[in-house]
Amino acid sequence: MSALRLLAAVALLALFLPTPAARAGAPRAGAVRAQALVFDEEFNSPSWGHRGAVWTDTTVAYEDGRSDRRDAKLDQLQPGAMSISHGALNITAKARTAHGSWGTGLLSTEPSASGTTGGNGFQLRAGDYVVARLKLPGRQDGGGHGAWPGIWTWRGGNEVDVVEWHSETPDIAEFANHSGGADSFDFHHSPLVGFGKWITVAVRIGATDVSWYLGDDTHGLRLAKSDHTGVGADWHAYLIANLSVSAQPGRFPASTHPITMQIDRIRVYR
Repeated sequence: MSALRLLAAVALLALFLPTPAARAGAPRAGAVRAQALVFDEEFNSPSWGHRGAVWTDTTVAYEDGRSDRRDAKLDQLQPGAMSISHGALNITAKARTAHGSWGTGLLSTEPSASGTTGGNGFQLRAGDYVVARLKLPGRQDGGGHGAWPGIWTWRGGNEVDVVEWHSETPDIAEFANHSGGADSFDFHHSPLVGFGKWITVAVRIGATDVSWYLGDDTHGLRLAKSDHTGVGADWHAYLIANLSVSAQPGRFPASTHPITMQIDRIRVYR
């Protein structure tokens, strides 16, 4: 092949390869519809648990702020379960016994009651577009059972699950809208989802429709589910990211092997 033909072939091939932005899981221009970036957490340094921090490490969504057995969680929230490494949030859940309490981590933008443990008060609104990149727990974590990572919202029952995942169904990303009496949800099977995989998820929280998108580092975001229900025009809620450990029947951890997840970034466009 001549040098000229080789250059032409390379140029043609480049048209079909994902761009660096797509490989990184960045939303396409059309997906964000020229909205402004209003929240950008790159996890380059810890910003939780102290006055003025972006995040607090507790939530009123939990029964006593740090544990929530009523929702079948073995969580005992501990700031020490979270760390920053290489531009990512690491959450590691540990326990002495598999069916006992697990020390784990949660971040929320809701202001802490005293104001001393952070939470800048940022709230999502109807019309916002959220995109996040995260790494799911590994096959050995909890003996392959019990891992329950999620990115979601909460304020007086205004809950939209950007994504939830359970290790018992490793190829399923769970999407849900529980706001205002809605109960729309989807168990989305995908080869992109699985033990130890990096995935990119996004959701457009609309007044009359909530739409979820899924991709990874080599596949751009694609529509996974639209609920055609929405959250209503006046909806608003705090942002939460956490690693829960399940106490649901059939989903208890099978071992005390630490459960880990990572979050690379969370962005909100408005």
